[in-house]
Amino acid sequence: MSDNNKLSQPFVMVLTVTIVLFVISQFDNQISFFGYQTKKVELLSDVLLKEETKTISIQALISNDSIISGSRLPLPLIGSSNIFDFVNDTSSALSHFFKALNATHKQKHKTRIAYFGDSMIEGDLITQDLRNCMQEKFGGFGVGFVPITSIVAGFRASVIHSFKGWTTYNLIENTPPNHMLGISGFGFVPDTLNFTDTTNASKGSWVNYTAVNRKHLDKFCETKLLYGKSSGENYVDINGTIYPLKGEKTVNQLLIDKVKDSQSINAEFYCKTPMDIFGFSMDSDSGVFVDNFSFRGNSGMPITKVSQRVYSGTNDCLGYDLIILEYGLNAVSPAITDFSWYEQGMNNVIKHIQASFPNASILLISVGDKSYRKDGIYETDPSVPILVEAQRRMAKNNKIAFWSLYDAMGGYGSMIKWVEGDTTLANKDYTHFNFKGAHKVGKLLFSKLMNEYNDYNEKHQ
Repeated sequence: MSDNNKLSQPFVMVLTVTIVLFVISQFDNQISFFGYQTKKVELLSDVLLKEETKTISIQALISNDSIISGSRLPLPLIGSSNIFDFVNDTSSALSHFFKALNATHKQKHKTRIAYFGDSMIEGDLITQDLRNCMQEKFGGFGVGFVPITSIVAGFRASVIHSFKGWTTYNLIENTPPNHMLGISGFGFVPDTLNFTDTTNASKGSWVNYTAVNRKHLDKFCETKLLYGKSSGENYVDINGTIYPLKGEKTVNQLLIDKVKDSQSINAEFYCKTPMDIFGFSMDSDSGVFVDNFSFRGNSGMPITKVSQRVYSGTNDCLGYDLIILEYGLNAVSPAITDFSWYEQGMNNVIKHIQASFPNASILLISVGDKSYRKDGIYETDPSVPILVEAQRRMAKNNKIAFWSLYDAMGGYGSMIKWVEGDTTLANKDYTHFNFKGAHKVGKLLFSKLMNEYNDYNEKHQ
C-alpha cells in the first residue's frame, strides 16, 4: 500500500463519520432502552449557539397553543407582582409588622425581620438592600444577626468576617444529640481547652467582625452573643474584656456593652466543656433590622430540624415582627409536574414557624424565574410556574401574605432578559441574581411592602 493511501485513510474515516452523523441528526434519533434515553444527535448545536442565544416568548407559546404539564401556561395576573394578603377579615396578614413599623416611626422601638432563604440570598444579597431601604426610612444601624462562620464570608459586602477553630453542624448533616442547631440552621462548637486561659497565653476558637464603610453599617452599636446551654468553666474574651458564659436556657444571650460604637469585634473562646455558639447580633437601640438566614441547597423543608425551642428562644432575645420565607429554587426540575409533596412539606414548615413565632407576620416569597437549555434554546423551566401556583396555595391555606417573585421579574422568559438584557441582572447560570439584580429585587420588595403598609395605615387611621 502506498504512503499516499495511508495518509488519506484518517481523512476518509472522519469524513465518513461526519456524513453519517449529519444524516442521523436530521431525524428523531432519541432511543429508549432499559429505562434510559439517549440524547438527540445535534451535530451543529455548538456552532449555532455561538451566535445569538435563542429565546421563546410567552406570546409565541400562547399563539401556538403550547402546553406545559398538561395545562396551558398561566398568564401573569393583573397586579400579580403585588403582595397578596390571604387574611379574610378586616385586618391584615402583615398587621403585626405594620404596627411595629408604626411604633418604630413614632418612638424608640425596634422592628426586626428574619429572612430565611436559599442561595438566592447568600452573601446578604437582597437582604442588604431591603435592610438599607428600611433603615433609610425608619432609622437604625447595624447588620443584624451574623453566624459564627460562613462559606460566603469573603463574598459578603455588608460586614468583614473572619474566623478559625470551629466545628460546624448544619441542617443537612446529622447533628449529635448533645448539640443544637441555631436559628440560622447552623451550630458552632468551639475547641475545648484542657484549662481555662484568662491570660491569653493560648488562643482558642475565635471570630472577628469588622464594620464596613457604608451608611448604617460603619459601626457596631448594641451587640449580643447568642449561645446554648453552658455548664462548667467557659469564657469569651471580647475586645480584651472577659465574660463568663453561663446559662441553662436553650438560647442564652450576653449583652456586650463595652463595644458600643466600635468598628471591630474580636471574640476568643476559652471553653472547658463543649457548648453551642449560635452567632452575634449587631444593631442599635431602635430602627429596623433584617437578619439574613441563607442556606445553600435548602428546599425549605429541612428548617423544621431547628427546634421550636431554639426559634422561640431566639425570638425571646431578638423579637421578630416579620418572618420572610423564600424557597423553591432547589425543588424545581423540568421533569416535575406535581408539587403536592412539596406543598405538604412546606405547609408543615409554615406551621412550625407559626408555632415558634406566634406573634410575627409571615410573608412567603415564590421562586423566581429560572431558565434551562433545551435543544439549544433557553426557556423557563416548565416546573417553575407550576411551583409558583403551589406556593400561592400554601399562603392561602395558611392565611399568610404572598409575593410572587416570578411575576415581579416579568413571568415566563424573564430570566433570559435579566441575563441577556442591556443591563445584566443575573448570572450566566440563568438562575441566580448578580449584585445589580439583587439590588433591584431588594428595592422592589421594599416598595411592595411600603405599598401595603400605606394601605394598612389608610384603613386603620
